[in-house]
Amino acid sequence: MALMQNSGFEQSLYTAKNKKNTVTREHLIKCIKRATGFSAAQSSNLVEQILSFLSEQIILDKKIRLRMFGSFSLRYKNARIGRNPKTMVEADIPARKVIKFTPAPTLKKRINSNIDNIDG
Repeated sequence: MALMQNSGFEQSLYTAKNKKNTVTREHLIKCIKRATGFSAAQSSNLVEQILSFLSEQIILDKKIRLRMFGSFSLRYKNARIGRNPKTMVEADIPARKVIKFTPAPTLKKRINSNIDNIDG
């Protein structure tokens, strides 16, 4: 948390020239490099290690809780019959696992605190 508040890390996420308004792996690497002074290789390695660790934990069916951000967990969906709404043809949808994200109350508050500033 101190990294983000004191070094401009959070600011750099919003001011980077990102036309699609999407934070990518490369974007994270650049922001970490700028905020910490790490080399591009070190920053890339750090991002890869974090993402690899989180992926492995999800695969092992462990819940990931990131305070003030949210939780990731696996959710199991049963097999079912789906229907193409255009053709009305039925199709079997197999059982599968999906990743569920639940935002933390702090993140929900931050998202909704600017609700009055939305142009619409």
